[in-house]
Formats: sequence, C-alpha cells, structure tokens
Amino acid sequence: MLFKNSYFDLKRKNLLFFKYRLTHPLTIGKIIFDKDQLPIVLQPFTYSPYNTQNTITYYEAFWGLYLPVTTTFRVCDIWRSFWVQRLLWDIGGQLMFGTSTIKQIRNSHSYIKDMDEEDQLYHQSGLFVRFLSSWSSSLPTLVQRIIQLAEDIAQAGFWKSKEIEIINAWINDLYLVGYEFPRIISSSSSSSSSITHKRAAICVTGLTECIEEAWSKNYRHIRDSLYGNIDTFIFLSSSSHSGPIPLSIRLKQIRSYMNTTITIIYEDRNINPNIPDDCQPEFVLPRHIYKVNAYFQQIWALAQCYNLVKDYEKDFNIKYQLMIRTRIDILAKNSFTLERDGLFNINTTILAPPNRFFNALDDGFAVGPMELMYHYMTRWYSFKKCPPDRIYHSETYLTGYLTRFTNVTRDRTLPAAADALPHGTNSCH
Repeated sequence: MLFKNSYFDLKRKNLLFFKYRLTHPLTIGKIIFDKDQLPIVLQPFTYSPYNTQNTITYYEAFWGLYLPVTTTFRVCDIWRSFWVQRLLWDIGGQLMFGTSTIKQIRNSHSYIKDMDEEDQLYHQSGLFVRFLSSWSSSLPTLVQRIIQLAEDIAQAGFWKSKEIEIINAWINDLYLVGYEFPRIISSSSSSSSSITHKRAAICVTGLTECIEEAWSKNYRHIRDSLYGNIDTFIFLSSSSHSGPIPLSIRLKQIRSYMNTTITIIYEDRNINPNIPDDCQPEFVLPRHIYKVNAYFQQIWALAQCYNLVKDYEKDFNIKYQLMIRTRIDILAKNSFTLERDGLFNINTTILAPPNRFFNALDDGFAVGPMELMYHYMTRWYSFKKCPPDRIYHSETYLTGYLTRFTNVTRDRTLPAAADALPHGTNSCH
C-alpha cells in the first residue's frame, strides 16, 4: 500500500523486518503468517520490494502505477517498486505492508523460465538500491524528478533508454486525464547527505520472551543515557516452548513491537564451533554446570547479529560509531549514564559490568566503539583455536579474550546478567 501520510505513530518509524527462509527444507510448510499482525510502515531509505498483486495505490501515488517495459516481465514490477519508493519519500509518502486479504492459487508454469527472466534481480538488485539511495535531485517538481531519475537509471544501465520516451508519454497521459501530481515537500529530503549517520546500534539477543517485561524498559534506560540516534537489531531464538506464557503469544508480542530496525526470529540448530580435537575445554565450574549447547547458541547469535549490523551499514550507507550488546531479559535496577570522559569513555574502550560471583566480566551487557566491539561480538570464530587456559566458560573466556585483543573497562553501574528477570510462574518467559 502506498500512503501519502501514515495513520501510525511516526515517532516509531523504524522498520520491523522478519527474515524467514521460506524455501529452506526445515521451514517449508511450517511458516504460518499471523493474520493479526499490525501493518508495518517503512521509513525513508529502507527499501522493500512489492509487486503488482494485492497492492493498493493511493491517488497521490498514481504516477507510480507505471510498469517498466524494457525489462523482463518477471523484473518489471520489482524494479518499479524500487524507483517508486525513492520518489515517494520526496512527497512525504510511505510504503506500508498489511496482512494478506486474498489466497493465491498458482497456475502451473515453468519455474526454470521464471528463473531465467529474473536473472537481473539476482545480480543487480543490491546495486540498484544503492544507486537509488545515493541519487538526489534539486528539481522543484515531482514530474521533473521522475524524468530525471528515469534518465539516470537508463544511463546507469538498469533499464534501456527507450524507457525515457515511454515514461514521458505516461506523464502526458496523466495530465490529459486531469491528474494532479503531488508537490515536493522538502528539497532536502532527496539529498543523499540527509541519510542519517546513526550513533549506536543495539544487538538484542537471547530467547524469545515477553518484550515489554524487560527490554522495552531497559531500552528507555539506554535511550536516556546516550546522546544521538539509536537503531535496534533484535536477534532471538524461538526454540524454547517452555514457560508460563505460550510461545505463540511471545512471538506475537515480538512481531508487534515497532521500535526496532530489524527483527529476526530463528530456530536453534546443531552448531559446531570447530573446537580443535586436541583441546579439552572446561565448561564446569564449582557448583555450576554450564549448558554447553546454550553457550554455543549465545556466542553464535552475537556474531550473527554483528554481521547483520555491518550488512545494514553497507546496504543503507549508515555508519555506526557505537555498539551495545544486551540480553532481552535484562532489566537495569537503576539508571545509568554512558556519556562520560576518562577511563569510562565509551568512544575509546568497551564498558562491561563485572560478574557478581567470580572475578570475570559479565556476559550480559556491553557497550563500546564498533571497531572494539568486533572482538566482543565475533569471538565465536575464535573457537577454532584452543584458548591458553582451555576454559570456554562464557565470562571466563570473554575476560581473557578481550584482555588479549582490546581495551575493556569494568563498570559496576551497568546492568548485568544477574539483573535478568527470574524464570518462573510469575514471569513472562
């Protein structure tokens, strides 16, 4: 759906995005779309393809009904969706996804032929989106910008030059039937320099739990303690069905949570960290037997979330200065601040809380510069080498690993794993 104005709270303008591998053998036939899912409105410079099926176009976006004719049939509507979105933002428009209102029964056809005709999508979609993100125009009217963008797309080779002539004819036809093109709302909205350079990215990991019980409150603590913009990346496991609240309800709460940039809900799988055969890691501490598989999942998820943030930076021309790592079930007991100088300057060191039970860093929360947090977030890949002390226990290994590779400062004011909400009948887990 194309909207000139959204009916939703524009303060919550980040993209909620669900990434499902629909064609994966383990998920075929298991994906169920929630009919009660709230509509999702995309913010500027966040692209998502839409096609010609079951799509409503409002009057202000009628100019975007045009379908390219110099691409293949399988490419035309996706290419249309990308260039329309780029111009839509110049008039204050937005793309909204709602639940499906139809059931499609596909006719028999050749999937091999489809694949051949979609070759441009497989090889040029990323290039096309990056081209559109960097494109800008100072022309005063939407019609002028449509024509300019059509010419620039042809020059870049994403469609043929004949497209320009046909788009001009389309615009003339719209004038003939009395269509009124919407006005440009801000000349600065189309400038590539208006792409916000985010200050911090937050990776929220752990099991899928009730999001309002801890994370939404903890986010407000972080928001109050840090200047600048913040993007939230939620990367949660959906494999735990135990708990007083059914998993289906917990998943619905996560999917309905709007204050996030990307949300990925995944199923645990057998993870092999490739620990060398000649290394006998110690996971058992006095009076505490650590769940090894859960530990592997945790460290693997941190690396996956970090890579997700870096891909987002590249795809949308965003540069994060800081990264925050936190579990979804941690709730800070007191307010804290992250804007400090000296030893606790988050621009020069990683801040992490000390473990409250033994001499090590806590593995539930950390904040620091992106280049230093790389070591914190991607230690999963270090499992291919045996640690000097042969101990892989989360906090012990984390402390030794960071000490060897980067700066880290213990900060007792930060929330920790010990601040996680207890799992029980009175908690939403």
